Formats: sequence, structure tokens, C-alpha cells
Amino acid sequence: MIRFATHRPAVVWAICVALLLAGAIAFTRLPLATRTTVELPRLSVFASWPGASPEVIETYLTSPVEAAIQGVRGVRRVSSNSNDDYAMLTVELEARADVQMARLAILERLELLRADLPPGASPPTVANYVPEGLEEAPLMSLSVFGPYTSGTLQKLLEERVSPRLGSIPGVAGVQVRGGTDMGVSVSYDPVQLRRIGISPQRLSEAIAGARMVQALGALDRGSDPTHATSQNVVLRDQPKALEDLQALPVRGPGARVFKLGELATVRAEEDARGRFFRIDGAPAVAVEISRHPGADAIKTAAALRAAIKDLEPNMPPAVRLRINNDESEDLKEELDDLALRSTIAFGCVLLVLAFTLRRWRAVAVVMGTTAVAIAATALSLYLFNIPANLLTLAGLGMGVGILVQNGLVVVERLGTEPDTPDGRARATQRIMPAIIGSTLTTAVVLFPFLYLQGDTRAAFVPFAAAFVFALGWSVFTALLVVPALGKGVAAQNAAWPRLRRLYARVLIRLLRWRAVTMVASVAVLAVLTWGFVEKVPRSSFGGFGERRTSLSVGLSFPRGSDPGTLDRGMAEFERLVVGRPEIEQVRAAARSGTSAQMSVLFTRAGGLTAVPLELQELLTQRAVLIGGASVSVVGDGPGFSSGGGGSSFATFRIQVRGYSYDGVGRVADDLKSRLERITRVREVRITSGGYFGGERGYQVTLEPDRAALTRYGLNASLLTGAIAREVRGPVGRQLLEIGGDELPVTVKAAGARDRSLEELQEAIVPTLTGAPVRIGDVAIVDAREALSTIVREDQQYIRQVSYDFRGPAKLARRTHTAFIKSLAAPAGYSIIDLTDGSPFDRDESEKGLYLVFAIGVVLVVLSVALVFDSMWGAAQVFLSLPLAIGGVVAAFWFLKTAFTREAAVGVILVIGLAVNQAILLADAALEKRRALREAGLDARLHAGQVLHAAIDRAGMILIVTLAAMASLIPLSVGTDATRLFGAIALATAGGTVAGTLGVMFVMPALLVGRRVRRTRAVVPAASL
Repeated sequence: MIRFATHRPAVVWAICVALLLAGAIAFTRLPLATRTTVELPRLSVFASWPGASPEVIETYLTSPVEAAIQGVRGVRRVSSNSNDDYAMLTVELEARADVQMARLAILERLELLRADLPPGASPPTVANYVPEGLEEAPLMSLSVFGPYTSGTLQKLLEERVSPRLGSIPGVAGVQVRGGTDMGVSVSYDPVQLRRIGISPQRLSEAIAGARMVQALGALDRGSDPTHATSQNVVLRDQPKALEDLQALPVRGPGARVFKLGELATVRAEEDARGRFFRIDGAPAVAVEISRHPGADAIKTAAALRAAIKDLEPNMPPAVRLRINNDESEDLKEELDDLALRSTIAFGCVLLVLAFTLRRWRAVAVVMGTTAVAIAATALSLYLFNIPANLLTLAGLGMGVGILVQNGLVVVERLGTEPDTPDGRARATQRIMPAIIGSTLTTAVVLFPFLYLQGDTRAAFVPFAAAFVFALGWSVFTALLVVPALGKGVAAQNAAWPRLRRLYARVLIRLLRWRAVTMVASVAVLAVLTWGFVEKVPRSSFGGFGERRTSLSVGLSFPRGSDPGTLDRGMAEFERLVVGRPEIEQVRAAARSGTSAQMSVLFTRAGGLTAVPLELQELLTQRAVLIGGASVSVVGDGPGFSSGGGGSSFATFRIQVRGYSYDGVGRVADDLKSRLERITRVREVRITSGGYFGGERGYQVTLEPDRAALTRYGLNASLLTGAIAREVRGPVGRQLLEIGGDELPVTVKAAGARDRSLEELQEAIVPTLTGAPVRIGDVAIVDAREALSTIVREDQQYIRQVSYDFRGPAKLARRTHTAFIKSLAAPAGYSIIDLTDGSPFDRDESEKGLYLVFAIGVVLVVLSVALVFDSMWGAAQVFLSLPLAIGGVVAAFWFLKTAFTREAAVGVILVIGLAVNQAILLADAALEKRRALREAGLDARLHAGQVLHAAIDRAGMILIVTLAAMASLIPLSVGTDATRLFGAIALATAGGTVAGTLGVMFVMPALLVGRRVRRTRAVVPAASL
């Protein structure tokens, strides 16, 4: 194949031009995104039941849904959180399960379950699970402002803005945030109705009968059977406006008829249900737009901006649309930065080649073949439908210097043969094993990424795919294009006699003192190992791409607290941060009437100042002044020294699991009583399985007195309806179509929104006899403490016992360990120590990176043995790996940089990249061993032969290393090592430099296999 290419350069030219054109077109059509498309073997199921407590949600909603999901094939584990008003379930699938098929199967089971769901519960929804580390932010968010109510603005967004934006190609969904629930309130005075003699139930019955749409049959018209027509008979009666609803007749005593408006106040209302949404301290209604996974983020955002501009003239007077955030702008900045750095890297590599090769034609051929390889890689990504996100582009950016290595080695070897087609083919064929071996060792370390699971696989498989494609095309261009188009490109030997003599003298002494060289190398590796364990910080395996500095404040009150207290408390936090120049945006939202979250996003410049830490301290001090609330202030990003801010969970945590809710509670109470007997233990808390703050609240319970109900002629249905009318909530609402909208109509007694416990006991229940009866006469009304969240996993209930220990850390650890050892869980229960575990659900797939590392080492050794057919050569290459990894450790240690997941990927790349130099030297040594074996001599090399082999390949090794560093340095300089480019580039650069030094100065000592009579070494006339 090589000889065919060298004799037909025109065909090779045509192929290169075709690849360049096809690659350029494919690159323009690749969808751009910040992150890769994620489809993990997990699903999220959400179901809501407004007004229901966690205990009721768990019994009548969560448990049936769990039971239905457990029977689906491929489901491995189900965990659930039952909260006020809703339930959230996480379904973990088998590693090889088809996510979409499992999702469809779960939807089928839930559809069969719909008829058995309690009244008022919404049908469960199923969505793909995306972990926080890989969760892609909405592509764009915009707010609407104007002199209208929140409900009116919400209706405007839902009717005009959302449909228009949702129709744009590339938009996956449009979600409206904020606003209120529109409805109709029918509020009556109980005293007035009793005076008139009308039961409140009559009002509900009148409203229920106001909407009547029913098909009654068909009617034949016309006397002539040949011309008779059949028409459907439909009964249609429903109010068209609030006035029609007010005019509904209600029958009273003595056949007297009243209008509904005479008995109650009928008005439209906007019920926020304790929720709020504010941006920069101002109430707002926002729209969040998500991108389809296969859509180009920049093009989709441009289409959205054009659509918003077209919508603005059609908005009502004084209504404005403002774009709050556009992720495509950050993506464009990242891409521009990457393009600039890649251009600089390309220029640096060009300078290195010009300085070392000293022939413009040789430089043009090497860089031209690199361009062909990159274009062909873009074409491969397009054909295999791999999106060009920042990870894949990072692989191509790093590969600029790495891709030139193969072409550079071939150009350097062409000078060893006559400049003829056959001579160039012979030179290429001789160096082909080294080319294939070095490329194969780089590529094989990336193949184990295919066996990763979870978010690590989703993040790095596209990166690995882009890198492997690039390496494969670089082999094609080096072995076929370079010799075919390489006439007259043979590199001139660089005359650097002083550098050559210096290297020779140093190497002679290192070979003479082989034992000292190897002992010193082992000592250096031991020191670096100690430094990595003791000195190099390992941050939590972080996110991908740029990490912006942010601050999050969580505020929650016990269930039953006044929602206004939550609103005022969060407003206090907002006033402390809104308006500061270092802050880009402040968003505050209440998820329910008892909990809210504030997110503070700092500007890029402000995030690197002392302001984030100052605000964290200020907010923490303010949180202490809020009584009865659970507050967490958490910082994240480069603005905080550890990458994460303060936290509020206890020092020690113990988890209790079991299938009995009460039994788990008894075990947790027993642990609490035993802990409280320890002198230094403080603040023992029992929660439902969460990690922050207390999760207990209060709920009002009613226990009917059946004898009293019977005595007054009441039943449970009448009592339930009466209580629902005396408290706020959606229970008992009815849907009517008014003004073209289907609105809920609720019948409530006046003052139901602000009813106290005592007032609820004094509320009147209408009886069949007309005698007034208080709720407190027929039921016991009381408030009791209860969990606001119930957590289950595989149908096991979970409680957590957390406590603080006051004293020295060693004493605390020793006491906790002794306490855990003294515990014995009852049969059917388990006690788990969570102190050393993460308070968050981490993705266990991160551990797979270490497996990838081990498999990569094995594949490198096997690849070298396969290519060179020599276990001796494979062993020499394997022994060079610790030196390269030591360089990674040294880089992170000396720069005091945390070792993150991105750095771990850099180490995996080092396995394949750093051995390239070792392969070049091992290839030269194997040539000498084969020559000795063919001559019938001892194949073991002596120091003089090793010296000749090292000096022969030293120049090539230096050029390859310089080219690789020229592409890596622009990516790492001025880039935070916690970011994707910086971490991988720093690890790769450190490993490459250390690997080169190890190959040139330490590996020759390992190659010596026999001793000969000491003579003065003769340095060959080879250049460096």
C-alpha cells in the first residue's frame, strides 16, 4: 500500500483535497453544544397530590407507583422521597438496559395505575435522569415585565410566547417559571347561610350542575325517508363568564330561589400557594428554554433572539421581554478562546518544525497532513453523529501537536534512503512498526472508556472517540500521504555538536553508574508518591467545562409555618446581595410554602475576588438570626478555596434502614437515647434521610368521633366536605370553562385562608336536620409533629441520626468508631455509618477511571509486544511509565493544584503518549538486537550499543516532544487547572516532559544487558 501511494502521488493529492473539502463542510454542520448528550441508566418519576401530607403521599401515591415500577424488566433499584404535595422517585436501571424501552414500559404500568390513584393526584411523569455534574443549563431564559398581575403575565407567556418559541427547530421544551394558579373563588359567610337556612353543600351542588355537556342520542328529521337526515342531540349548558356563574340559581327554603352572587362573593383569584419567583429582587415570570440534544446551541439561540424580537411589537402596552441568560454566549466565548489557543498552538508547532526541520517543503507536508487528519476527523464525527461539544473540540485542540508526530517521524526517516519512490517507501516501511506501535499505544488507552458507566462515560466517550479518530487518520496520512508527497522533504541534519557532546558525556556517566542511576530514579519516584498522597489535594471529581463561582442559600421552615415568614426571610437574604457589582444575577424561588432557594451567580471577575467569601460569611451571620428555620449557605466554584463553601450537616451520621416505618423510627430513637448518654455528644437529630438541617414539621390531624357523627346524623363524606371548605387548598374544587379557559372553582368559607386551629374547632358543620354542630364536637382536632419527608430505597424506610461531638478530632473519631462497633441492628434492619461517605449521591462510575488506567497499562504492554513481537521491548516500555506518571505528580504538586477527574483523564492519556518516546528508543535497540541475533551473537546489548541507539533517536525524540509541548502549552497557560483544558493539558504536559527525560537519561540504563571491557566510547556522528 505504501509503495502504491509513492508511485501515484496524483491519486493521493485527490484524496487529500476531497477529505479537506468534506471535512470543512462536515465541521460547519456539526451541532455545537457545551456538553455531551447524556442518557444514563436512570429515570426520574414525579407525581403530585396538592394538599396531601408526606404520610398520605407515601401510603396512597408513592407505594403503588413503586410497586408498579419494581415489576418492570431491567429495573435494579427504586428510591423515593415523599414530601408535602408531591413524590419524587429515582429508578436505577441495569447497566445494559435500554433506557427508552424501560421508560416506555414504566409509562405503560403507570397508565394502568391511573384509575387507582387517589382523587386530586396528578398522573406521574417519567423523565431521563441527569446528574448535577452534567446537567445542561437552559439554553436561554427570559423574563416578562409589565403593569399587570403575575397571573396575567403568565397567561400571556403561555398563550403567545411559549408556542412561538417552542416551534423553533432545535428547541426541546419551554417551561414557564413563576406566576400563579388562576381560578375562581366562591367565598360565603357561614352565619348568613345559616340565617337563610341554606347549607354550603347547596352552593357546591349548584356549581357542579352548572357544567353539563352530554350526548343524548340522535333525531331523524324529514317526513320523506329518502331525504331524512339524522342529527345528534347534545345537551350543552355551562357559564361563559363570571357573571353567568354569579347568576346560577340556588334553591332555598320555601322554594325560594337565590342567585349564587347573592349568597357568596364570586371573583377571579390568583393563588400563589406560598410560592414566589424573583430575579434580582423583583417579582418576575420567566421562561426557560431547553435545547434539543442534537441541535446547535449557537444557531438555536440566534433563532430564538430573532423570534423574541418579532414578538415584542405584538405585546400589550408596557410589557417588556428581557433575556436574562443566554448559554450560547458563554459557549461562543469558550469556542473563541479555544480557537485562539488552537491557532497559537498551530503556530507554535509550525515554528518548532521550521526550527528543527529547516526545510519549508518538509514543514508544509507535515502541517498539511495534520490538516488532512483533522478534516477527516471532523468528517468521521459527522458521519457517526457525534456532536462537537467542548470535550470533543478539546481532543482536537490537544491533538495538534500530537498529530504531527507520526508525519514528523516519517519525514525525519526519509533522509536515510534515496529520494525516490522506492526509497521513500523503504524508509517508511522500516519506521512503520514504531509509527503503528506509538499510535496504537495512544489509542488503546482510550478504548476502556467504552466500558465506563454513568456520567463519566457520558462525558468522556465523545472525547475518546474524537481522539481515536484523529490518531487513526494521522497514521493514514503519515504512512501514505507523507511518502507519496514527500519528494525533497528529507530533513536536514541539524549540526548541534556541543549539545550532542554534552548529552553523550552525561549519558556515558549515567551508563557507567547504572546502579546509582536506577536507585536515584526509584528514590525520586518514592518522594513523588509521598507528595501525591500527602501534599496534592484531591477535590471532589468536579464538573466539566468552566465552573462559575456561585452561592446558594436554602431556607426552610417547619410544615405548618406561615408562608409569609418564608417570603420575608428570603427577602432579607436578597437585600444583602442584590445590587453588588460583582454579582451577575440573583434568583430566588419558593418550591412550596415552607422552603425556598436563592442562587447567586457571580461575574467571572467578581468570582475571583474576596467578595464571595465575604458574602458567605455575611449570609451565615444573618442566618443565625432567623429562629425556627433550617438554613444552609453553600458556595461553589473557584471563588472558594476548596471548590465548595460552607455546609450545615453534622460531623457524624448514621443511617437506619428497614421495611417497617415505625420500626425504623424506634431503632433511630434508641440510637438517639444512647448517644445522648455520651458526655461530649451534642444536638442529636433524627431526620428522614436528608443531610441538611432538620426535616420535621407539624400537621393538623382530625380523628372523627363515630358515635357523635351518628348522633348528629352526619357521615364521613359530609364531615370531609365541611372541613375542606374551612381550610385553604384545592380539595373539593370543580373545573368549569369560563372565558375559553378551564378554571378551578373552589367554594370556601370566608377567612379560610387564615384559619387558626382554635377557629377550625369552632367551625360549623351543617347537618341533615339543620342543627349547627361544631367540628370540635364530632372530631378531635390536634397538631402533632411529623416528618416533612419520607425517604425509601427498595421499599426500605430510611432514617438518619446525626450528631455533633465536642472535643479533639482524634477523640471524636475514636469514640464514634467504638459506638458503631457496639451496635447490633435488630433482625430485618440495618445500621450504616455514613460519616466517611459523601453526603450526596455520587456517581460510582468515577471509580471506573482507575480501572481504565489499569486496563490502559495492560493494553499498552500488549500492543508493544504485538507490534514488535518482543516481550523484552514491551517490558522496557512498561518500565518507562512510572517516570511519566511521576511528572504528572510533580506538575500538580509544585503548582499546588487539586487533582480532579479531568487530571485523571490526563494521566490516562499520558499512558499512551509518554510511551511514544520510549517506543522510539526501544525500536532502535530492537534493531541492534535483531542484527546481533542474525549474526549469531549474544543479543544482549552492552553500554556502547545502547549509547549509539540513544544518540541516534535523541534528535527525533526531542523534536516529537517539542511539537507536543508546543500544542499543550497554549492550552494550559493562563487556564485554571480546575477547568477541562487546563487540567488535561497540565497532566499531559507534565507526563510528556518527565517521560522524555526518563527515556533520554534513565531508560538507556535499563537497556544494558551485558558488560564488556571498558573502553573509551566513540560517539557517532549522529545529530540531536
